[in-house]
Amino acid sequence: MNSKIIKTLFTATFFVLLTGNSLAQEKPMPRDIQWVTKSIEYAALCEQIFRNAWPIVKERAQAEQEKWVVSFDVDETVLDNSPYAVERAKIDSGFTSKSWSEWVRRESAQPVPGAKAFIDSLRGLGLHIAFITNRNIKNEAPTIANLKKVGLYQNGDPVLTRINREDKKSARRKCLEEGTGRCEKTGPLTILALFGDNIRDFIPMNGMETARDYRENLLPKDENWGVKYFMLPNPNYGSWERDYK
Repeated sequence: MNSKIIKTLFTATFFVLLTGNSLAQEKPMPRDIQWVTKSIEYAALCEQIFRNAWPIVKERAQAEQEKWVVSFDVDETVLDNSPYAVERAKIDSGFTSKSWSEWVRRESAQPVPGAKAFIDSLRGLGLHIAFITNRNIKNEAPTIANLKKVGLYQNGDPVLTRINREDKKSARRKCLEEGTGRCEKTGPLTILALFGDNIRDFIPMNGMETARDYRENLLPKDENWGVKYFMLPNPNYGSWERDYK
């Protein structure tokens, strides 16, 4: 094979590799990630939820505020993890426990739009703030550090991470209300409002049949929504992906 042919083949191969890499870099983000990271609509919806919740929570807190607590999920409720989703999408990969722990330990998540202003207002009323999250207890310290960095955490706020698979959020809400176990220092607290992005941040939900029944029959009659329960938008992930199993 002469040198001209070799040179032509080399040039063609290099061009294919170059354009292939360029196309890979230009691959658009999934639409759910784009919506969270780029749209005004997502940010406006989050702001709207917190603003609409404020007069309701404030009015309900007038009487016994010292014994009341407002409970927040962490991820996609008060902390925005969309940079993690972007990073994973860029390498054409999804969630892994290892990459997630690495992200959490970077302590770099920023507040969800509207979350800080709302929590600041709650503290002005003298209300207790609690965080109930399915982040692993091994990541509790960096979670608290991240919350503190962005002004969402104050010393004494209960942060109830997940001990194991059996440690359901419903059990941790009960702990908060009864003042037992990890919640002993704060004493019994009445949950005034809950904020989350997953139905299990509010009530237990197991199995698609139960979920379908709740959506079709019980949800329209459940008067807690917009009064005690406040749902944040999260199109990226959730129990719905696994049919609530």
